[in-house]
Amino acid sequence: MNQHHKNGWTSEHLLRPQGTNLYAAQQRERLRQMANEVQALLSEYRSALENIRIDGDKPLEAKVRAFRATRPMAALEKHLRAAVNEAGKIDSAYNRLYVELPVKREKRATAKALQKAHKAGLKNAQGMHAVNTAASLHGISSGISADQNGNGGEDGQEKPVPTFLDFLKEA
Repeated sequence: MNQHHKNGWTSEHLLRPQGTNLYAAQQRERLRQMANEVQALLSEYRSALENIRIDGDKPLEAKVRAFRATRPMAALEKHLRAAVNEAGKIDSAYNRLYVELPVKREKRATAKALQKAHKAGLKNAQGMHAVNTAASLHGISSGISADQNGNGGEDGQEKPVPTFLDFLKEA
């Protein structure tokens, strides 16, 4: 893959930092110069063709003929201008797909892991909350039921009715 190209660029050069940016800038300038040369020559050529009169020409026929004869050259200039724009996309495409994409994927994976951990934490917290609530209710209800059943102390003295604050102190 270490081929030497006419202008010296290789894929290894493009993979270096700012490689695609430098290559795209160089190619844009070369293509822009070519397009400008074609445009100047086209204008001069078309003008020269318009001045060639052929016997039997009707009015404006020489202009139309010159326009039609120079259409391929005009298309060449148009395509060179389009190539200038396409060369400008080389670096942005590389950055979007090879520099920014891994960063986006890493951020997305981190966010997903955080969301998953948060969800798991909520489920565990809800489960613990349910257990704590059930224990609270059981403790309160057992205190109330013991008092309602007339269970006093073993020595015949009445036990004070436990309150929710008492339960919190024990927990």
